[in-house]
Amino acid sequence: MIELKTLEIEAFRFIDISLFLPRWTCRMIVSTKAVLVDESWDLDVLEEKKIPVFQVHKPGKTGLLDGEITAMTSTAARAGIYIGMSGKEALLKVMHEKTEKG
Repeated sequence: MIELKTLEIEAFRFIDISLFLPRWTCRMIVSTKAVLVDESWDLDVLEEKKIPVFQVHKPGKTGLLDGEITAMTSTAARAGIYIGMSGKEALLKVMHEKTEKG
């Protein structure tokens, strides 16, 4: 089963996606400018997308937002994301920066 929800943080909208598989659940929060994922996603595959992708190792929507970034793509690192930031902080940093630049 796939669950899609709209998530609003500050003035920004995201899509909260949960994939319920037989043995585990994969979660991600996405926008057109950034992606926040749980540990079930392979960052090497997501590296090719040329969009900032960062990963936390804590399940659930609240866990993704409040959990600490443990890994990221090189695009995310260039956007100023670093290990230890919260998922929410990283999403907002990318969104604010992209909004200011256009």
